[in-house]
Amino acid sequence: MSVYFDIETAPLSEAALLTQMPVFEAPTNYKDESKIKAAIDSKKKSWLEDAALDPLTGRVLCIGLLQSDKFTILDHPDESQLLVEFWLRVVMPGRRLIGFNIFLFDLPFLIRRSWKHGIQPSVQVRKGRYWNEDMVDLRDVWQMGDRQSHGSLDSIAKHFGLGEKSGNCKDFAGLWENDRPKAIEYLQNDLRLTAAIAQRMLGEQDAP
Repeated sequence: MSVYFDIETAPLSEAALLTQMPVFEAPTNYKDESKIKAAIDSKKKSWLEDAALDPLTGRVLCIGLLQSDKFTILDHPDESQLLVEFWLRVVMPGRRLIGFNIFLFDLPFLIRRSWKHGIQPSVQVRKGRYWNEDMVDLRDVWQMGDRQSHGSLDSIAKHFGLGEKSGNCKDFAGLWENDRPKAIEYLQNDLRLTAAIAQRMLGEQDAP
């Protein structure tokens, strides 16, 4: 039985971010103080907006799971407990985990945040340069070895006529805090699209 999964992340606390924040500088040819400040502020703003996407400056906020037609969200205020639950409850020998872009984002993020807390995955998810065969990245399947091949979850779903994403992952943390039902709807939709793409490309029979 396959499990579709998708992680959502959030920036670390303001205090934690300050320990990681680089020193921003304006271009050396800028002389006007207002332009210098605007350039520095712009770089800082961009860095903060992307903080949730880097395991050095972000954390796992929740993990969405879809198995057959059952949707589940793992979330816990203590990230370490969330990670332990994921590795022990979800990742099992012989169970296939399917996601989109999980080789470049979800799995590395989960593992690096687990290392932060001194947690080891429950199974060997990576063997040298290769991922465990039970891990299936639909983006990797789509590329078929061509790393220059483009295709996002949204664009591939539209290409197959399966629907489209309902938002942007960068907005998820704010949505989770301010409009939980809408955040859950967004995550459910992403998982539904993932399962539908898997059914189209892999012939997954248990996709909802």
